[in-house]
Amino acid sequence: MPLSSLTRALLQRLSAFRLPAVHPLLLALGVSCLFVLFYNGQLWSAVLGWWPGRSLRDISFLASIGLFLAIAFNLVLQPFAFPRLLKPVLVLLVLAAAGVSWFASAYGALMDRSMIANVIETDAREVGDLLNFRFVLHMVLFGVLPALLVAVVPLRSSGFGREALLRGGTLLGSVALVGLVAVFFFQDYAVLLRGHRELRLMINPSAAIYASLRYATAVPEGLGAEFERIADRVERGPRPANLGGRRKVLVFVVGETARADHFSLNGYARDTNPELARRGVVSFGDVRSCGTSTAESVPCMFSDLARGRYSASSAGSRENLLDLLVRADIDVLWLENNSSCKGVCARVPVRTAWEAEDTQYCDGGECLDDLMVRQLREAMAADTGRDLVVVMHQIGSHGPSYFKRYTQDYRRFAPTCDTNQLQSCSQAELVNSYDDSILYTDHILAETIDVLAGASDRFDTAMLYVSDHGESLGEKGIYLHGMPYMFAPDAQTHVPMVLWTSPGYRAATALDMACVRGEAGKAYSHDNLFHSVLGMFGVRTDVYRTDLDLLAPCRPGAAVAHVAGLATPDETARP
Repeated sequence: MPLSSLTRALLQRLSAFRLPAVHPLLLALGVSCLFVLFYNGQLWSAVLGWWPGRSLRDISFLASIGLFLAIAFNLVLQPFAFPRLLKPVLVLLVLAAAGVSWFASAYGALMDRSMIANVIETDAREVGDLLNFRFVLHMVLFGVLPALLVAVVPLRSSGFGREALLRGGTLLGSVALVGLVAVFFFQDYAVLLRGHRELRLMINPSAAIYASLRYATAVPEGLGAEFERIADRVERGPRPANLGGRRKVLVFVVGETARADHFSLNGYARDTNPELARRGVVSFGDVRSCGTSTAESVPCMFSDLARGRYSASSAGSRENLLDLLVRADIDVLWLENNSSCKGVCARVPVRTAWEAEDTQYCDGGECLDDLMVRQLREAMAADTGRDLVVVMHQIGSHGPSYFKRYTQDYRRFAPTCDTNQLQSCSQAELVNSYDDSILYTDHILAETIDVLAGASDRFDTAMLYVSDHGESLGEKGIYLHGMPYMFAPDAQTHVPMVLWTSPGYRAATALDMACVRGEAGKAYSHDNLFHSVLGMFGVRTDVYRTDLDLLAPCRPGAAVAHVAGLATPDETARP
C-alpha cells in the first residue's frame, strides 16, 4: 500500500476515534487519583522521610494516606460534578496543580497565604527569572496535556433516579471509607500530624486553593478599611545649637535575600565584606526578619506593629514609618530597584529604576543597584534645606538568577551557577554565585557610604542596611525563600544589619559608637526598625518605644532599650 494511502487510512482511523463517554462522578474520581499519584511528589517525599517504618502496617498506613486524599478531593469535587460545570473546574485545577507541583518539587515551596501573595504581587522580571525549559516541559506534560484530555472526554448522565442513587452511594461510600481509615489508623495520623504541622501546606492543589481564598478575602478587607493615623502627636525634639547649619541624611537600605551567615562581618569564612570592613561599620549579627518574603517583610519593617500583631490587610490602611517622618517635616524619597515597595511608599516621592531609561546599569529591564547610588547623589545635590531619608530598595541577591546580580569584576568565587535552573548546578556553584552577589552588595553599600562621607561638609549622615529576609540555597532540598515563618529554616529569617555613621552625625546626636558595638551582639529584629529610625531623628511621638530603639542605650538620657519584661509577648524585639 502506498505511503499516501497509509497516511489517509491512519488519519481516517484517528478522525473516527472517539473517547468513551464517562460519568462526571467517574471523571472527578479519576482526576482526584491523578492529583494523589502525580502532583504530590513533595508530600510523598516528606511523608516517606518522616515515617521510616516499612512493616505491613506501615505500608498500609502510607497507602491509606493516598486513599484518604483521593476521597477528600473527590468529595470536594462532587458539587461540581455536572456536565457543563465539571470540565472548566478540572481544567483550572489541573493547570494550577501542575504549577504548584513544579515549584514544590523544584524549590521546596509551601503554599500558604504569603506564598500566594508572592505569586500575585510579583512582576514580569521576577517571573522571567523563574521560567526555564524544564518548567515549560513540566507544564506541558502535567498541565496542558491532562487539561486537554479532560476537555475532550465526553460526559454522560443518567435519569434523575439513577443520578440520585449514584451520588448518594458515592457520598455514603466515601464516608464509610474515611471511617475505616480512622478506625485502623487514627493514632498513626495523630502522631504524623502533631509532629509535622506543615503537612497540610504540601497537599496539592488544596493548600494553594485555601491560601488563595485567604489572600482574596484579606485584600478586600484592607481596601475597605478607613485609613488610620497611628499617632496623635508627631514632632521633633530640640536640636543641638552647635550643628553649624548641617542637616541630617539617613540612607535606609532595604536589602534583598541576604543571609546573615554569609556576611564575613558576622564570621563567615569567605571575605564577602572587604569594603565594608574598611569603613568602620557596625554589624548586628543576631537579627530576625518579620517574614520570609518581600511582600510580607517590607511592609512589616516600616510598620509600628510588631510581628506578632502584624497583618498585611491592616498595614495597608494605616500610617507607617515614612508617614510619621513626613509629619515630622523630614523629606522622604524612595528609590526602587525591586518589584515594588508593597504599598509602603504610596504617599512619598518614588523613583523606580526601570523608569530611568538608563543604559549604563540597566539591560533588558534588569538594573544593577549602582543606579540607585547615582540617584542618591542626585537627591543630595538637590538640597531642600530639610532633613532627608532616602530608602534604597535593592534587587540585592534576588534569586534564582543570582548570576545577574553582579558584574564580571565581582565574579570572585567560581565556578558559578549561571542559570536559573538551580537543580542543574552543584551546591558549590550555587553558593559561589550567591556569595558573589553578597560581595556586590558589599560594594554597593561601600559606595553609598562614600557618597555620604563625601557630603560631610553639608550634612550629618548615616546609613542603615537591613535585608528583608534570607534565602535557602538547597539545604534539605529547599531553595529560594517564602516558607511559612513557623517552618522556615534559619537561613530565611536570620538577616544582616549594618550601621554606619559620620563623625558629624555622631557629634550631633552624642551617639557613643563604642556603646553601639557593645550592643550589636544582642538579639534584634525588624520590630526594632520603626522605633530606631524615629530615634535617629529625635522624633517625638506617642507610638515611639524607647525599649525597641536599638540605639537608645547609646544616647545620653535615653532609657535602656532591652530591659526584660518591657515588651509584651507579641511585641518582643525578636520574633
